[in-house]
Amino acid sequence: MSKWWTRIAAGAAVAVLLLGLGLTAEIVHFRYSLPNYDGTVQVRGLSAPVQILRDAHAIPHIIAKSRADVLFGLGYAAAQDRLWQMEFTTRVMQGRLAEMVGPAGVSTDVFMRTLGLYRLAEQSVTHLAPTTRQLLEAYAAGVNAYLKTRTGPLPIEFALMGVTPEPWRPADSVAILKSMQLSLSGNMMGEIARARLAGRLSRRQIEDLFPPYPGDPDNPLPVYLSLFAQAKTAALPVPDITASNNWVVSGARSVTGAPLLANDPHLELTIPSIWYLAHLSYPGEDEVGAVLPGGPGITLGRNRTMAWGMTNTGPDTQDLYLEKLAPGDVSAYVTPKGIEHFQTRTETIDVRFGKPVTIAIRSTRHGPVLPSNYVRTKGLLPKGYVLALAWTALTPNDDTMQADMDVASAKSRADINALMKNYLSPMQNMVYADSENQIGLLLASRIPVRDPANDSLGLVPAKGWDARYDWKGYIPYGQLPRIDDPQSGQIATANDKTVPAGYPYTLTREWAEPFRYWQIDKLLAQTPRHSVATFKAIQLDIHDRFAEDLLPLLLKAGPWPTQDERQAVALLSKWDYAMDANRPEPLIYEAWDRALVKRIIADELGPDFKAFWSHDAVFTLRVLRNVDGEGRWCDDVTTKAHEDCASRIRLALGDALSELDASYGRNMNTWRWGDAHHAVFVNQPFSDFPILDRVFDREIEASGGAFTIRRADFRFSSERPYAAVHGSGYRAIYDIAHPDNSLYVITTGESGNIFSPYYDDQLPLWAHGDYFRIPTSAKDVEATAKHHLTLQPLSASAP
Repeated sequence: MSKWWTRIAAGAAVAVLLLGLGLTAEIVHFRYSLPNYDGTVQVRGLSAPVQILRDAHAIPHIIAKSRADVLFGLGYAAAQDRLWQMEFTTRVMQGRLAEMVGPAGVSTDVFMRTLGLYRLAEQSVTHLAPTTRQLLEAYAAGVNAYLKTRTGPLPIEFALMGVTPEPWRPADSVAILKSMQLSLSGNMMGEIARARLAGRLSRRQIEDLFPPYPGDPDNPLPVYLSLFAQAKTAALPVPDITASNNWVVSGARSVTGAPLLANDPHLELTIPSIWYLAHLSYPGEDEVGAVLPGGPGITLGRNRTMAWGMTNTGPDTQDLYLEKLAPGDVSAYVTPKGIEHFQTRTETIDVRFGKPVTIAIRSTRHGPVLPSNYVRTKGLLPKGYVLALAWTALTPNDDTMQADMDVASAKSRADINALMKNYLSPMQNMVYADSENQIGLLLASRIPVRDPANDSLGLVPAKGWDARYDWKGYIPYGQLPRIDDPQSGQIATANDKTVPAGYPYTLTREWAEPFRYWQIDKLLAQTPRHSVATFKAIQLDIHDRFAEDLLPLLLKAGPWPTQDERQAVALLSKWDYAMDANRPEPLIYEAWDRALVKRIIADELGPDFKAFWSHDAVFTLRVLRNVDGEGRWCDDVTTKAHEDCASRIRLALGDALSELDASYGRNMNTWRWGDAHHAVFVNQPFSDFPILDRVFDREIEASGGAFTIRRADFRFSSERPYAAVHGSGYRAIYDIAHPDNSLYVITTGESGNIFSPYYDDQLPLWAHGDYFRIPTSAKDVEATAKHHLTLQPLSASAP
């Protein structure tokens, strides 16, 4: 830890110690940072009064006379509950982390300033339709009304970080959306990883390590990958951005005669939750569902006539370009048409506890040049080259916010199809259903078309001076994949390959594994007519479809020489593949899988091994099935002997049992998956601080695993290799026939304030598979209300 982190942590630790004692004025002081959910507040910017009624979980029911006023109310309520989260995310997007955390934040700020996402957010606002801009301004006015009328201290994070909230702007809301674009677009990370391995593995081995989707042909990498053979320093992990579930059935497949739709998006597990629940009521409409704090409206949810849910498609919308510097001129680079100069600008980063840092940012015809000290590419490039990023989201005319806001009030399939034309990024598998018994799937985004002669395949950095690697336009909106009212009456997606056979365009060559989709599709097909209850059972299903494929390959690798191994094999031979927190089998199986991956790849990867120590499901199955001779990975290259896969499997079981014996004792029957598999919810930024992490973070044992529908993924390479860090942040089931019977839950709670009872009140519900309803009828809203707040318009002439 740097001295700057230590300085911040020391001061913060003192504050936490005082809080823990509960005997000081400090704790009383910060308890007054809790917002007032009751009473009447005079505010400017409303055309009529707005009611904010909150239920037992503090979920706001915002009732207004216009959509602008209801979004004003949403801004006010979100600021009451998530002010620090909104401020922190916005500052990160602006490249201002170092203002809060000191020199440790400079590298992040350099990267964010280089991408220029906040600058693009500002430009995008000017391209939006006037009505959309007005709604963004209404939301911002609501946030700012809270800042002006709030009393008491700010939430404790502001004091610890030494900042005060700045007035909210429409560009801040667009930046929140662009933060999701960044989180859900990671192609360049895979490109960097393949390039970095070029100095350690052969092209064929790299192709093995990044296998194609099951049933797809291999993806041969270009010969020029050898340009990166001199790469120095170890690789970094490729982030997991591909996980979520959604499905829908038609009225013919529902007990109500109307469609049902389910959605549970999977992201990093954080506290406060990435999602915020709300009900927005204005004349002619009720919108209910999940909001991105700082975002002006329902992102995932339902209205009076429709429901919609999304999963990440994971298309290839990013390409890195290896740009060749002009001979003797570092201010220029080579293009197919000759020499061009970099576009340049300078920016200054203010640094807490340090001096300002001024940086020069360069861009090419493809996009921004990645910083020379960017941690993922440091030591990667040959002398005389830089890397530039082309990404569809790096455009000033991004109308995604307009589409996102408009969809919440869509009435029909025709509306969805028309409104999503404006949607740019990140591409989502959007399933929807309406009250006319129409169901569908739509994939909307701006997806680049690549030249057939482009042998990079979008998988490794391309040659920036060769025109065949330039994008050749975008897939026309009308030719993007979609499904309307399938004969089966069901549609499901789980980040699997969602394009039909023979589709003429390539969305990506990096689809996620299909195991969750296979299980969802199977469970949907098993029941002729579904209900909210059967959808709930599917959403909470803990059957591991990958284990169903992998475990038989492991069990046949005997003989097993020790009693412990025979006992483990006996337990697993009778296991039903349920990742049940109360059972030993999931723990034994996962430890065995983890040890096996190490036995297979550690010898070839050397110091790069930990970056790739993950589930590697498709790769592992191909190795054990010896697809295309990939069983060669089982040979330990550090020995003269030739080892087979069965020997690696046997050794891995011994490794796993030794690990579990040391951690959980000798009695295998008392081992529990839940003892190792805690869902860990991390706080930004305090998870990185000793002592503070124990105050702000939360964790709870959980069933499920990396490949179950009830996903709770973990990182083999981490200090706690079975702790879940990625999963469903929001679960919802929408009943089109009886909308108020729809079910909802988020991971932690509505509030981001550590002193609030709503900071983590939903966590037990989430962990135990429980839900609640969010009614929209005036009678039920009033009956369930625990708090009543009125925002009263203040006349323009009032002082």
